[in-house]
Parts: sequence; structure tokens; C-alpha cells
Amino acid sequence: MKRIFLLTVLSLLASCMMSSDVVPTGPDSYMVSTVACPACGGTTKSVAMAYKEAGEFCMSQGKRLLKSSMTNDRWFNEAGETVLEFRCLGEDHPAFIRADERRDSDIIIEHR
Repeated sequence: MKRIFLLTVLSLLASCMMSSDVVPTGPDSYMVSTVACPACGGTTKSVAMAYKEAGEFCMSQGKRLLKSSMTNDRWFNEAGETVLEFRCLGEDHPAFIRADERRDSDIIIEHR
């Protein structure tokens, strides 16, 4: 009886977090959707799962993740869904370089 109860609880916990497949939305653009119940971490866990899925997907292509947009929906008792739209870009891609604030510009603008 204890084993059945334990298996039931474990299956409920495992099913309270879900992630969609990564879906292409354009050239080098993708979307992933994740859901997590309150007991599993809710919205915070949903965001973390989305970034993890997207990051792993981009790394498998030898590229890096660049977030395009993200939406969060909070449901009853902090359960939540995250939809992350992102791009997988090489480190030398102009959009990726612009997104990195730490890099200095090689263009000097003078006002005379």
C-alpha cells in the first residue's frame, strides 16, 4: 500500500511540470512553452525550465541563446506558464553582439 501511495505521489509531482517541444517560428527563431504547478515551484520554475530548454537547444547547434520575448501567465495559487521566444545565434552575429552590453563599440561618433 505504501508503494502505491508513493508511486502516485511521485507521478503527480512529475506531471506537474511540463515543457513543450521547441518550435521553429522563423529563421533562427524558436518558441518553447513550460508549465509548473505551485508545489513544483510555480512561475519561477516555469521560467527556469524555459531558459534551460532553450539554452540546451541552442547549445546543441553550437550557438547561443538570445531572448526575443517572454510572457508569463500566473494561475491560481502561483501556478504558471511561460512562453519564451528566442533566437539561436553565433557569438559573432551582429544581433548577439549588440545585445551584449559589456562590449565596447568600435564606432566613434563625434559631434562638431
